[in-house]
Amino acid sequence: QHLSGTDLKDMFQQIVPDIQADPIFIVKHSAAVYYIRVLTYLDGIFWADHKDRTDILYTDLGNFLGKMDKALQNFSHAAMHRRYTWDVTTAADAYTNIKYIRDHELRRMVGYFLLQFETEVTPFLPSLRQAYIHNDANDLNILVANDRIKGLIDFGDMVHSALVGNLAIACTYAMFNTDDPLHAAVKIVEGYHAVYPLTMQETDLLYYLIAARLCISLTQSAYNASVSSANEHHFVSE
Repeated sequence: QHLSGTDLKDMFQQIVPDIQADPIFIVKHSAAVYYIRVLTYLDGIFWADHKDRTDILYTDLGNFLGKMDKALQNFSHAAMHRRYTWDVTTAADAYTNIKYIRDHELRRMVGYFLLQFETEVTPFLPSLRQAYIHNDANDLNILVANDRIKGLIDFGDMVHSALVGNLAIACTYAMFNTDDPLHAAVKIVEGYHAVYPLTMQETDLLYYLIAARLCISLTQSAYNASVSSANEHHFVSE
């Protein structure tokens, strides 16, 4: 709703109110109560399905994210002040699930990057810029059309956290299935920095934050496997 009042409104789904102008309406059926929200449809193809990625597209992704974060500067919501598994600043919590990674070498690799996070990132977390961030600009939430970013869906992971975490998460998934992942990340960062300048500290920490997001993803997948999850989405990035 906040972003629908900005120049980026066409990049996001819009809430369709009911006839009482409420964003959520209630349907009661027998003993059940259903809370229903209707959103407009946003066209485009998922980033994951767009194979021909160019520097223009990477830069446009960073540019879009920077504009969105800038538009959210005057947004606030108490519910987003929460400790959340997918918040990259809480990556050290992933140690809890590292035991579920069965392969010793893979477990050691994740442990190595979590140690880097604790050593290189944790001491600086209190000094990072804080913001309300989307927190999940992954390859199945970003929509693309004609070599440009068309939109972003799924705000369910929003959290009040380090601003740079939003960029780090987008870089993480945009780097998947690329011949030169660091080049892709650099172009995204360039695009972001052009519209919403990063601090030197934020750019210094990006590498570790990207690795931390991967650690969270892998340990969550390992945990879900340990409880025999049948949800394919739990393993889509593994």
